[in-house]
Amino acid sequence: MISQEYEFFAPKELAEALAILHRFAGKARPLSGGMTLVPMMTLGVAQPEAIVSLNHIAGLDFIVETPEIIRIGAMTRHRTLETNTLIRRYLPLLSEAASHIGDVQVRHRGTIGGSLSHADPAADYPPIMLVIGARMKIANAAGERWVAARDYFKGLMETDLRPGDLLIEIEAPKLAGRFGTGYQRLHRIEGNFPIVNAAAVIEQGFRSARLALGGIGDRALLVEIEKHLRNGFNDAALDAISDAAYAVAKDAPSDLNGDTEYRRAMARVFAKRAVKLAAAAIPAN
Repeated sequence: MISQEYEFFAPKELAEALAILHRFAGKARPLSGGMTLVPMMTLGVAQPEAIVSLNHIAGLDFIVETPEIIRIGAMTRHRTLETNTLIRRYLPLLSEAASHIGDVQVRHRGTIGGSLSHADPAADYPPIMLVIGARMKIANAAGERWVAARDYFKGLMETDLRPGDLLIEIEAPKLAGRFGTGYQRLHRIEGNFPIVNAAAVIEQGFRSARLALGGIGDRALLVEIEKHLRNGFNDAALDAISDAAYAVAKDAPSDLNGDTEYRRAMARVFAKRAVKLAAAAIPAN
């Protein structure tokens, strides 16, 4: 039960929403799908003075193709990302990750912008954002700015979003033709948050390679793997990559799903699996 009173706004224009967020100076919360905010308010973890619904604002729910990038509106639902042909073709990691979020009801209601704004370190999207080289477009009453994913995630449910800010768009380069991708997650029950997840992107000829892990600290982290692939893709390279994943996971949390050492061991396993999938998916030509 939500016990604290709050003001509710349902603006129809982005500028109006940003003005309300600015007026409340960090004491208002935007509402998109509500899959995270409403439970937090019910538990008393979040107690905003105002709620600003984004559901009546046109122009925040879109997927647009340009010659080199895919643009995604922050109000795009998980289910849309799971099924959209552009996402499945050019950003298959994102489609795969979306398919694992919650259940079908959650995927039809929850949004990518809401998830990335909440920035749970165990969520599916953060490692994906890192390896696909995504950028976040953030707006406030004073203007807009772009932030690279590597700079966006700051800590435990902490992002580059400041009081009055709103994430309105995500963009990423197309990953088609020259790249193989792989996504792996460890979970107890289908629809649960992953205990550990790993995303990998590898370019033809191993000219570039990126790996990111989630669930192993206060935020998703990149793992340096390119240097381990310079002498070819073999068992020695995979062992070195799994060792690197284990090292990056040194601050993995200990909880009911497993202690720190268990998560570090799973980081080894799932990093290797994601990289092997990505390597196998590299186009032949």
